[in-house]
Amino acid sequence: MNEPLTRRRDWLRDCIRKGTPYRLSEVMDDGAALFEAVKNLGLEGIMAKQRASVYSPGKRAEAWLKVKAKQTIECLIIGYTRGTGDREKTFGALHIGQQENGVLKYAGKVGTGFNEGSLRDIFAELKKLEPVKKPVKEKLDDDSQSLWVNPKLMCEVQYVSTTKEGLLREPVFLRLRPDLAG
Repeated sequence: MNEPLTRRRDWLRDCIRKGTPYRLSEVMDDGAALFEAVKNLGLEGIMAKQRASVYSPGKRAEAWLKVKAKQTIECLIIGYTRGTGDREKTFGALHIGQQENGVLKYAGKVGTGFNEGSLRDIFAELKKLEPVKKPVKEKLDDDSQSLWVNPKLMCEVQYVSTTKEGLLREPVFLRLRPDLAG
């Protein structure tokens, strides 16, 4: 554990036999180029490790950094969950979706990235929209706590990647996009 990463990798290379499900991760010298490729492929990110770093099990260390490739997307706001606690007077999260080949596809919920002012402003815009029946087919865990609106408002959301179901992973609200509103 007290040996540098480069030496530990050499030992691992000797220990891992061909034909097993185990493999040693690749090392890239050009981290910036690797990061750009990861972003272009829509992958989650990279691990950046100092070559001389020691292994500290169970501890976060500055020598190993998780660098997430964040992307942005414009989404329709299709509904929201009722707010509780500090958000009782506004909303909990926004349900978002995207049009794909003329069909509205659920993209998940976004509940972070707001401040008190943006919560109030967005809620005021949501209240102006006509209530509708749930506009997507997907069964949601919080259907009973959700209110659905005519999907006219657009927003920009930052996310890390998408799930196999097409939901955004780690979404963060960035801003309303009135310039794209339908």
